[in-house]
Amino acid sequence: MEADKIGVVCPVENLSAAEAAATIRKAQRLGYASFWIGELVVGRDPFAMAAFLLSQTERIKVGLSVAIIWKRQPATMMNAARTLAGLFDNRFVLTMGASHRPFINRYGMHYDKPYRYMCEYVEKMKAAPFLGPRLAQEPPVLLAALMPKMLRLAGQTDGAIVTNGTPELTARVRAALGPGKKVYVIQKMLLETDAQRARAAGRSMFSFYMRLPNYANSVRSLGFSEADLSGGVSDRLVDALLAWGTEDQLRAALDAQLKAGADHVCILPLAAGAPAAGVPLLDQRTFEALAPR
Repeated sequence: MEADKIGVVCPVENLSAAEAAATIRKAQRLGYASFWIGELVVGRDPFAMAAFLLSQTERIKVGLSVAIIWKRQPATMMNAARTLAGLFDNRFVLTMGASHRPFINRYGMHYDKPYRYMCEYVEKMKAAPFLGPRLAQEPPVLLAALMPKMLRLAGQTDGAIVTNGTPELTARVRAALGPGKKVYVIQKMLLETDAQRARAAGRSMFSFYMRLPNYANSVRSLGFSEADLSGGVSDRLVDALLAWGTEDQLRAALDAQLKAGADHVCILPLAAGAPAAGVPLLDQRTFEALAPR
């Protein structure tokens, strides 16, 4: 397994500056190629957080998945990414998406026609002027995409990032984008052989995600039924979306995503406990066991 194909997702929202810095330094020491953070609608500013994390390291890339388009003008989004790329040796990867209607509207923004808005957004980003120092190369920009229309649009960027999917979905995304674009996959993993504990952890997470239409429609397209989505989600669905078991089983799941067409797999080491204020906890055992080194 090539080390440059493996990254780690770390929910940093509940970590202090010292804890976040220690975690990314550990990820770099363990050989992960990338370290991924997210954005909450009313959480920390992710570009400021990315700058802080990059300043604590020398080699590892920092990815943002996903930056919310409704919160920033296209030029603001693009030039924030350019700034980080220029300051930190092209170690920043931007992925952006529309998030979900309930979150956006709850906090005073307006979620409307996300595909059309994203089409316009991508065009404006490409045309955004930048008066900073000339870059050796533009930072990678990818779209969070699951369904056909957004995947076609991702073909106008550097590629797509997908989550809450299976190798079948990864293969579908690869086929839609073709060989010239990047496919990044976030794979949730848990080093736990007890089925009851593993599925309880997965159900706690996926029952939340499956209330959101984008994810629910995506898993329906993979052949899951309303019975799989209702009542706290089925064991079958948890087992498909969460890789759990022994270290060898987790590595096999990681390999399956790469063989399906992923260029880079970002593992989310899920802890078998309750999330903290809705933010998943990082499981240190999984984090260490799946390190490239």
